[in-house]
Amino acid sequence: MENELKIEEKQNARLVKKSIKDYVLEGIMIFVAVSMGFIAENIRENITENNQAQELAESLYEEVKSDSMVVQQKIELRLKKEKQMVYLRDFMRDSSLDKLGSRFGKAAFWTNQVVSTILFEPQDGILMQLKNSNNFKFYRNRKLQNAVGKYAVAINRVRIRNEQEFNVVDNFIRKESIHYFDYQWQEKVSNDGQLTVADLISKDSFPEGPFYIQNKKSFNRSESSGIVSQYLLTIRGTTHLQYMDYKNANRELLEALRKNYKLENK
Repeated sequence: MENELKIEEKQNARLVKKSIKDYVLEGIMIFVAVSMGFIAENIRENITENNQAQELAESLYEEVKSDSMVVQQKIELRLKKEKQMVYLRDFMRDSSLDKLGSRFGKAAFWTNQVVSTILFEPQDGILMQLKNSNNFKFYRNRKLQNAVGKYAVAINRVRIRNEQEFNVVDNFIRKESIHYFDYQWQEKVSNDGQLTVADLISKDSFPEGPFYIQNKKSFNRSESSGIVSQYLLTIRGTTHLQYMDYKNANRELLEALRKNYKLENK
């Protein structure tokens, strides 16, 4: 009887030991499974974030690249307008205003009517999407961070300056145009509106025809040339400061995106 009890106790001890080993093994297996699942989830999230960052980078690159071409076109238009304004300013200062032809009309048209066409409106849809996405993978490079920051600042400065320039137009050029510009001449050269402003400014020369300063008795040569001069200074400031700063920030961001996201062939 005593021997049977001892045998039973030994068997129970072995069962207890076996159960502990099983529990430990099961615990280890569960820990490994959870850890592997956690690692797999992190890898999946990392791949997803990297893919999202790549997609954002490619979309932003296309947006910025598109605007790099647009701003250059606008700068070229503005330089053409500057030349026309210089001609108009100098003519009003020193020349007779009795007989005016299409050369004067063209300069007056560029000065008074070519306004919104020369304004550059930068896009920032993808940039705003990037800011709202909180995709930290995108900002893995400090140079890229700095380039995005400079670009956002440049966009804001362009918009502020555009508003200031348009205020000059609204407060001075529009009033000058209403009082003195020959709208009948514009109706003739545009075929009564069939040709748009964009059509007209693409022409090197306008059809010949007399241009008349309206309300000529009240026309003040010195005051009008001063208004043109002030507008010219504003346009030059916008072009050579804000637009050129934007152009440089644009180029820097494109370079950073190409380098960090292998977009050399884009």
